[in-house]
Amino acid sequence: MFHAGYMEKLNTIMEWIMRFFVLQLIWILFTLVGLVIGGIFPATFSMFAICRKWLNKQTEFPIFRTFWDMYRKGFLKTNLLGWVTTLTGCSLYYYFQLFKGGEGTIDLVLLIAVWIAGILYLMTALLMIPVYVHFDIKLINVVKYALIIAISNPFHILSMAALIAGFSMVMVLIPALIPFFSFSVLAFGIMWMAKSAFTRLEQKVAKLEKINNSLV
Repeated sequence: MFHAGYMEKLNTIMEWIMRFFVLQLIWILFTLVGLVIGGIFPATFSMFAICRKWLNKQTEFPIFRTFWDMYRKGFLKTNLLGWVTTLTGCSLYYYFQLFKGGEGTIDLVLLIAVWIAGILYLMTALLMIPVYVHFDIKLINVVKYALIIAISNPFHILSMAALIAGFSMVMVLIPALIPFFSFSVLAFGIMWMAKSAFTRLEQKVAKLEKINNSLV
Protein backbone atom coordinates (compact mmCIF):
# COMPACT_ATOMS: atom_id res chain seq x y z
CA MET A 1 0.00 0.00 0.00
CA PHE A 2 2.72 2.39 1.06
CA HIS A 3 4.92 1.21 -1.79
CA ALA A 4 2.15 1.81 -4.36
CA GLY A 5 1.48 5.30 -3.03
CA TYR A 6 5.18 6.11 -3.01
CA MET A 7 5.60 4.94 -6.61
CA GLU A 8 2.59 6.97 -7.71
CA LYS A 9 4.05 10.14 -6.18
CA LEU A 10 7.43 9.38 -7.74
CA ASN A 11 5.82 8.91 -11.16
CA THR A 12 4.00 12.23 -10.79
CA ILE A 13 7.26 13.99 -9.91
CA MET A 14 9.03 12.40 -12.87
CA GLU A 15 6.19 13.42 -15.20
CA TRP A 16 6.48 17.05 -14.10
CA ILE A 17 10.27 16.98 -14.46
CA MET A 18 9.83 15.68 -18.00
CA ARG A 19 7.22 18.36 -18.78
CA PHE A 20 9.52 21.16 -17.66
CA PHE A 21 12.44 19.60 -19.52
CA VAL A 22 10.47 19.30 -22.78
CA LEU A 23 9.05 22.83 -22.43
CA GLN A 24 12.55 24.20 -21.86
CA LEU A 25 13.88 22.49 -25.00
CA ILE A 26 10.95 23.72 -27.09
CA TRP A 27 11.47 27.27 -25.77
CA ILE A 28 15.15 27.14 -26.76
CA LEU A 29 14.28 25.67 -30.17
CA PHE A 30 11.73 28.34 -31.08
CA THR A 31 13.93 31.10 -29.73
CA LEU A 32 16.58 29.94 -32.18
CA VAL A 33 14.02 29.53 -34.97
CA GLY A 34 13.36 33.27 -34.68
CA LEU A 35 17.13 33.91 -34.68
CA VAL A 36 16.85 34.93 -31.01
CA ILE A 37 15.94 38.56 -31.79
CA GLY A 38 12.66 37.59 -33.43
CA GLY A 39 12.05 34.42 -31.43
CA ILE A 40 12.78 35.21 -27.79
CA PHE A 41 9.51 37.00 -27.06
CA PRO A 42 7.07 34.75 -28.97
CA ALA A 43 8.77 31.72 -27.41
CA THR A 44 8.66 33.19 -23.90
CA PHE A 45 5.02 34.26 -24.17
CA SER A 46 4.12 30.79 -25.47
CA MET A 47 6.00 29.16 -22.58
CA PHE A 48 3.96 31.16 -20.07
CA ALA A 49 0.76 30.19 -21.89
CA ILE A 50 1.67 26.51 -21.58
CA CYS A 51 2.36 27.02 -17.85
CA ARG A 52 -1.05 28.65 -17.50
CA LYS A 53 -2.68 25.58 -19.02
CA TRP A 54 -0.86 23.36 -16.54
CA LEU A 55 -1.97 25.55 -13.64
CA ASN A 56 -5.54 25.17 -14.89
CA LYS A 57 -5.01 21.39 -14.63
CA GLN A 58 -4.85 20.95 -18.39
CA THR A 59 -2.02 18.50 -18.98
CA GLU A 60 -3.36 16.18 -21.68
CA PHE A 61 -2.46 18.16 -24.79
CA PRO A 62 0.40 18.02 -27.33
CA ILE A 63 2.97 20.50 -25.99
CA PHE A 64 4.90 20.98 -29.23
CA ARG A 65 1.87 21.60 -31.45
CA THR A 66 0.18 23.84 -28.88
CA PHE A 67 3.40 25.82 -28.41
CA TRP A 68 3.79 26.21 -32.18
CA ASP A 69 0.20 27.45 -32.62
CA MET A 70 0.65 30.07 -29.91
CA TYR A 71 4.09 31.07 -31.22
CA ARG A 72 2.80 31.49 -34.77
CA LYS A 73 -0.42 33.35 -33.91
CA GLY A 74 1.21 35.74 -31.46
CA PHE A 75 4.49 36.29 -33.31
CA LEU A 76 3.93 39.92 -34.32
CA LYS A 77 2.05 41.01 -31.19
CA THR A 78 4.49 39.50 -28.72
CA ASN A 79 7.50 40.90 -30.57
CA LEU A 80 5.92 44.35 -30.62
CA LEU A 81 5.02 44.25 -26.95
CA GLY A 82 8.32 42.69 -25.93
CA TRP A 83 10.60 45.02 -27.82
CA VAL A 84 8.66 48.18 -26.93
CA THR A 85 8.95 47.16 -23.27
CA THR A 86 12.67 46.41 -23.67
CA LEU A 87 13.38 49.74 -25.37
CA THR A 88 11.42 51.54 -22.67
CA GLY A 89 13.58 49.90 -20.02
CA CYS A 90 16.74 50.87 -21.91
CA SER A 91 15.51 54.46 -22.15
CA LEU A 92 14.84 54.61 -18.41
CA TYR A 93 18.31 53.24 -17.71
CA TYR A 94 19.85 55.83 -20.03
CA TYR A 95 18.08 58.71 -18.29
CA PHE A 96 19.01 57.29 -14.89
CA GLN A 97 22.69 57.32 -15.87
CA LEU A 98 22.26 60.79 -17.35
CA PHE A 99 20.72 62.41 -14.29
CA LYS A 100 22.47 60.56 -11.45
CA GLY A 101 25.68 62.55 -11.97
CA GLY A 102 23.92 65.92 -11.86
CA GLU A 103 24.26 68.23 -8.88
CA GLY A 104 21.46 70.71 -9.52
CA THR A 105 17.91 70.67 -8.17
CA ILE A 106 16.44 69.98 -11.59
CA ASP A 107 18.70 66.95 -12.01
CA LEU A 108 17.61 65.65 -8.60
CA VAL A 109 13.92 66.08 -9.43
CA LEU A 110 14.39 64.33 -12.77
CA LEU A 111 16.35 61.53 -11.11
CA ILE A 112 13.54 60.97 -8.61
CA ALA A 113 11.03 60.96 -11.48
CA VAL A 114 13.10 58.34 -13.31
CA TRP A 115 13.32 56.26 -10.13
CA ILE A 116 9.54 56.29 -9.73
CA ALA A 117 9.02 55.51 -13.42
CA GLY A 118 11.58 52.71 -13.15
CA ILE A 119 9.82 51.10 -10.18
CA LEU A 120 6.45 51.25 -11.95
CA TYR A 121 8.11 49.88 -15.08
CA LEU A 122 9.57 46.88 -13.25
CA MET A 123 6.26 46.16 -11.52
CA THR A 124 4.45 46.28 -14.86
CA ALA A 125 7.08 44.20 -16.66
CA LEU A 126 6.74 41.38 -14.11
CA LEU A 127 3.04 40.99 -14.85
CA MET A 128 2.99 41.88 -18.55
CA ILE A 129 3.42 38.37 -19.96
CA PRO A 130 1.03 36.71 -17.46
CA VAL A 131 -1.61 39.37 -18.23
CA TYR A 132 -1.19 38.84 -21.97
CA VAL A 133 -1.66 35.06 -21.77
CA HIS A 134 -4.42 35.14 -19.13
CA PHE A 135 -6.79 37.87 -20.30
CA ASP A 136 -8.46 38.14 -23.66
CA ILE A 137 -7.82 41.86 -24.12
CA LYS A 138 -6.43 44.18 -26.77
CA LEU A 139 -2.68 44.61 -26.94
CA ILE A 140 -2.92 48.29 -26.01
CA ASN A 141 -4.62 47.34 -22.71
CA VAL A 142 -2.04 44.77 -21.60
CA VAL A 143 0.32 47.32 -20.06
CA LYS A 144 -2.55 49.17 -18.37
CA TYR A 145 -3.96 45.98 -16.85
CA ALA A 146 -0.49 44.87 -15.74
CA LEU A 147 0.20 48.19 -14.01
CA ILE A 148 -3.18 48.29 -12.23
CA ILE A 149 -2.89 44.71 -11.01
CA ALA A 150 0.72 45.23 -9.93
CA ILE A 151 -0.13 48.30 -7.85
CA SER A 152 -3.12 46.46 -6.35
CA ASN A 153 -1.02 43.42 -5.39
CA PRO A 154 2.37 44.59 -4.05
CA PHE A 155 2.86 41.35 -2.07
CA HIS A 156 2.65 39.28 -5.25
CA ILE A 157 5.11 41.59 -7.00
CA LEU A 158 7.59 41.32 -4.13
CA SER A 159 7.16 37.54 -4.17
CA MET A 160 7.92 37.46 -7.90
CA ALA A 161 11.00 39.62 -7.40
CA ALA A 162 12.18 37.31 -4.58
CA LEU A 163 11.58 34.28 -6.80
CA ILE A 164 13.66 35.77 -9.62
CA ALA A 165 16.43 36.71 -7.17
CA GLY A 166 16.46 33.20 -5.71
CA PHE A 167 16.37 31.67 -9.18
CA SER A 168 19.35 33.80 -10.25
CA MET A 169 21.36 32.67 -7.21
CA VAL A 170 20.64 29.00 -7.92
CA MET A 171 21.62 29.41 -11.58
CA VAL A 172 24.91 31.03 -10.55
CA LEU A 173 25.62 28.20 -8.12
CA ILE A 174 24.45 25.40 -10.46
CA PRO A 175 24.81 26.71 -14.05
CA ALA A 176 24.44 23.16 -15.43
CA LEU A 177 20.69 23.44 -14.77
CA ILE A 178 20.25 26.36 -17.18
CA PRO A 179 19.72 24.32 -20.39
CA PHE A 180 17.34 21.85 -18.74
CA PHE A 181 14.93 23.12 -16.10
CA SER A 182 15.71 26.77 -15.49
CA PHE A 183 13.42 29.14 -17.36
CA SER A 184 10.47 26.77 -17.69
CA VAL A 185 10.37 26.33 -13.90
CA LEU A 186 10.78 30.09 -13.37
CA ALA A 187 7.94 30.82 -15.83
CA PHE A 188 5.71 28.34 -13.98
CA GLY A 189 6.47 29.99 -10.63
CA ILE A 190 5.82 33.51 -11.90
CA MET A 191 2.62 32.41 -13.65
CA TRP A 192 1.43 30.70 -10.47
CA MET A 193 1.92 33.88 -8.44
CA ALA A 194 0.33 36.01 -11.16
CA LYS A 195 -2.67 33.70 -11.38
CA SER A 196 -3.12 34.06 -7.63
CA ALA A 197 -3.20 37.86 -8.06
CA PHE A 198 -5.69 37.54 -10.94
CA THR A 199 -7.96 35.29 -8.87
CA ARG A 200 -7.85 37.77 -6.00
CA LEU A 201 -8.76 40.60 -8.38
CA GLU A 202 -11.60 38.61 -9.96
CA GLN A 203 -13.00 37.85 -6.50
CA LYS A 204 -12.96 41.55 -5.62
CA VAL A 205 -14.73 42.43 -8.88
CA ALA A 206 -17.34 39.71 -8.32
CA LYS A 207 -17.92 40.97 -4.77
CA LEU A 208 -18.38 44.56 -5.97
CA GLU A 209 -20.78 43.41 -8.68
CA LYS A 210 -22.78 41.48 -6.10
CA ILE A 211 -23.00 44.57 -3.87
CA ASN A 212 -24.04 46.76 -6.82
CA ASN A 213 -26.71 44.28 -7.86
CA SER A 214 -28.11 44.19 -4.33
CA LEU A 215 -28.38 47.98 -4.31
CA VAL A 216 -30.29 48.14 -7.59
